[in-house]
Amino acid sequence: MKNYIKTYLWVLISTSFLLSCSDDDPTPTTLEGKIQEYLEENQSSNQPGLSIAIRKDNKIVYQGNKGVARTAVNQSINSETQFRIGSISKPITAITIMQLVESGELSLDDKLLSFYPELSNSFKNITISHLLSHRSGLLDYIDDNNNLLALDNLNMQDALAFISDPNSGFENLEFEPGTMGRYSNTGYVLLALIVEKVTGITLPDYLDQHIFGPAGMDNTFVISENEHLGDNGDNYALSLGTNLDVLGFNSLIYGGSGVVSSTSDMMLFVEALLGYELVSQETLEFMTQTQGTVPNIETDYGFGWLTGTGNHWHTGYITDPNDFWHSGGFDGYQTVLSINPDKNVEVIILSNGGTSTKLKMWDLLELVRNHYKE
Repeated sequence: MKNYIKTYLWVLISTSFLLSCSDDDPTPTTLEGKIQEYLEENQSSNQPGLSIAIRKDNKIVYQGNKGVARTAVNQSINSETQFRIGSISKPITAITIMQLVESGELSLDDKLLSFYPELSNSFKNITISHLLSHRSGLLDYIDDNNNLLALDNLNMQDALAFISDPNSGFENLEFEPGTMGRYSNTGYVLLALIVEKVTGITLPDYLDQHIFGPAGMDNTFVISENEHLGDNGDNYALSLGTNLDVLGFNSLIYGGSGVVSSTSDMMLFVEALLGYELVSQETLEFMTQTQGTVPNIETDYGFGWLTGTGNHWHTGYITDPNDFWHSGGFDGYQTVLSINPDKNVEVIILSNGGTSTKLKMWDLLELVRNHYKE
């Protein structure tokens, strides 16, 4: 009987010890557990939300969503939900340029005016290289525009006319091309127009044929005068940001933005990119080398990609030196695509809640980065 009681007490004490250890250390150790804990604490199912996809060692290790795409119909976000990806469109536009460079149809030293001589003669020294790396000196048709409503429903030809109009003030460069850096959406609009001049087809059609189609991105397209959000079905996210997040005009201008995609499709894009199906390994490595600092967005920039180099706000926080990445923002859409070649980790986060989901996006990116540093 004494031995039975001793055994019973030992089991009871041991069980209590194990339970207390479990209670004292509830912190999840898996990436999925950490993300789920963060979302449970910071994201409601009925708020504007996030769609998240993560690859590690060429495999998707997490894909999850939380929040609503459209409040009027209580449409929940899923991995196929379409978002405007904002400036993540820029590396996609840059890839089209580099495909044409690889085929010999373009050179990075080609001058802008050789394609569009009607533009101001002050642009005479701007090259394709300058446009790709934000070293052209061009003003930004959004950030340097005092009347954004004037951009409402403008198409690409309207944008070209706007840039070439002497009364718009855009003929005045901020600096001599190649001497400095300044982020300019105008440069990427002009790159899109160069693609159209060289190929004879629109950039959206070129992307369908040479990037979206080959990568299997059936859920991805470019907003333009011929295509609008919601045209491809009802699984799309509306901007649900506050008034502070809204630009206030309907943009049909593409090149620097305009692409609509989902996390599932963007993972296909990453797979095709890193499998060197879109451009060669040599070209991708060239694109991701720093060309200089772009002070007005506090980062270093390559050809279409932000880099992890330099002493900037993101350094050591969400980027490492060999990273290449891009964030995006348009109205209430906030997005990021991050590629870390050293850890072989890729992260895509798409959101529609403006500043609130932008902050959560950075938190999640830091969470993933720290998880793979452990």
